[in-house]
Amino acid sequence: METMPVPADTRRVTVVALAATCVVLLCVLVACVLAVAGALSRGGNAAEGAGPEPAASTAVETPPPAATALPVPVRTDAPQGEPALCDRPEVQAALASGDDAGVIAAAGGGEGFRRAVVNGAAPCVNLRDPARVWFVVNKTMPMEPIDYAPYDWVAPPGVPLGNLAAIRTDVAPSIQAMSDAGVAAGVGRIGVQNGYRGYSVQQRIHRDRVAQLGREEGERLAARPGYSEHQSGIAMDVFGCTPGCSAPDAFGGTSTWPWVQEHAWEYGWIVRYEEGRTEITGYTPEPWHLRFIGPELAAAYHAGGYHSLEEFFELPAAPAYVD
Repeated sequence: METMPVPADTRRVTVVALAATCVVLLCVLVACVLAVAGALSRGGNAAEGAGPEPAASTAVETPPPAATALPVPVRTDAPQGEPALCDRPEVQAALASGDDAGVIAAAGGGEGFRRAVVNGAAPCVNLRDPARVWFVVNKTMPMEPIDYAPYDWVAPPGVPLGNLAAIRTDVAPSIQAMSDAGVAAGVGRIGVQNGYRGYSVQQRIHRDRVAQLGREEGERLAARPGYSEHQSGIAMDVFGCTPGCSAPDAFGGTSTWPWVQEHAWEYGWIVRYEEGRTEITGYTPEPWHLRFIGPELAAAYHAGGYHSLEEFFELPAAPAYVD
């Protein structure tokens, strides 16, 4: 069979089509090469930190998911790993030996001890133990045990003495020191009566007061047995001798009284039942009634401007007996 020749126009169209295809393929190849080169260039700039800052995105950011639990706070007010007050060996040893001053010192002094008790950080400290200088007894907090008696007591030496002048033996030197300081200050000597009064003695005094004045008024002046600071052996009624001695209930009008009010804390004593605190303590003001809490606690009591042990230890007011 004879082959038909291809027309010249057809050959020209075919050549043009092939040429166009080659141009397209060449453009694609060049574009690919340029893209790869640009990517490599950007990667190098990012690694060197020399590239331009990217444009800010205009897309709306998606908020982070809500927290499913609150973070646990970490306390920074005390050294981490420090044992609690009652877990310290020196505190346990001091409590076991009856060293109240040692316990208070381990707490950082009187104010540190007060804060530990108020904040519930000292469960080993029993405010109702009458053998301790920090104990509190009032009309809602009787002694434990209610018939408590101190282990020993003595009439304080070197001071004028009235009836029932015995005081706990370890406290007696502070009374003489305070009385001597009063003499040196020119305000006279401080005398003592109504120190330790046992359960049965307090029972008689309470009964007589109530019979004389009625229950409400009588119990503002005399505590029930088991509720009296006198039963602890670390409370006393004082009188002034300049040189003649006054009755205790007249002490607030003597020249000795202002000095005692200002300086008793220096010897570990406070005025327990002050003017204006009857609704807290439950008792008529008694400027003559002093209570020993030790020099460390007395210093904190004075510095803080407290006027009752209830306020000092942030205890509820005790204006009346619960029954």
